[in-house]
Amino acid sequence: MSAFIPKYLYNFFLKDNSHVIQEYLTVFSQMIAFHDPELSNHLNEIGFIPDLYAIPWFLTMFTHVFPLHKIFHLWDTLLLGNSSFPFCIGVAILQQLRDRLLANGFNECILLFSDLPEIDIERCVRESINLFCWTPKSATYRQHAQPPKPTSDGNGFGKTTAFYSSDYQDLSNTDLSREPLKLSELKAEVSPRISAEDLIDLCELTGPAHFKTPVKRPKAVKTKIVAVDIRSNEDFSRGHIPGSINVPYSSVFGPDGELLQCPSTNTLASYKSRVVVILSNVTKNAAAFAAHLVKVNFPRVCVLDGGINKMKPTGLLTVPSPQI
Repeated sequence: MSAFIPKYLYNFFLKDNSHVIQEYLTVFSQMIAFHDPELSNHLNEIGFIPDLYAIPWFLTMFTHVFPLHKIFHLWDTLLLGNSSFPFCIGVAILQQLRDRLLANGFNECILLFSDLPEIDIERCVRESINLFCWTPKSATYRQHAQPPKPTSDGNGFGKTTAFYSSDYQDLSNTDLSREPLKLSELKAEVSPRISAEDLIDLCELTGPAHFKTPVKRPKAVKTKIVAVDIRSNEDFSRGHIPGSINVPYSSVFGPDGELLQCPSTNTLASYKSRVVVILSNVTKNAAAFAAHLVKVNFPRVCVLDGGINKMKPTGLLTVPSPQI
């Protein structure tokens, strides 16, 4: 327990733990929006926020929710994962109750969680691992998590995925790491941010900084991620991430956030099965664009922390060859 609590519940039991808990619940909200935007939209519309039901889940690592024989099974898996795995368990529980949650309003949801229905723990474990494998490791970054360790043992579910290779909290900070945000700023964003180092790793970008044209390493399987650059065509042409697509903000959403029918919309729709990373030269624009996508039930949307400016020093941006 002396190892378990710092890993999964670091500073949860301070006399004033409000900042720690609020950050945790906010990241959990972003995970719901990331994996199930339709459910996230509905729960937000009726005001059924995680503060009303999820605090006992995370304070007790679900022992408040499940009988002991189910906890044995759940913790067997939890202990293999890193400190962010509980978010995936929480989302998996919500998804088992999805149909009932979507069909009900605030009062009915409160009653539903006051006497939680039977949860298939085997399905919960299986689905939480799948959610875990689809989540970029820096998306669950928390400022109040356990401090980085000198070395990392590489926690994660083996080599089942290119996404989670280690616990993000154990990684050393670099200029390409996630930047801490004020709680108010974190709460204002619907979608999680990911780090530039995560994007480089997941897009498999290579090429020393002095190369003018970086190359992508060959892949044996179809990539799970796509970078969507929402800057203007002119800015995009001056330098962009190799393999990224240019979808200018104004070409997809109208002034009220409504989705416009246009080629850019169709291009975005074709990537709906992947993780979509929104990037811009202004992070607020990227966050707003991501929020609009979530509003129209677009899954697995995240934002590049620091935007295109974080990528410029890497030498990984490419410029299209001039037409002859």
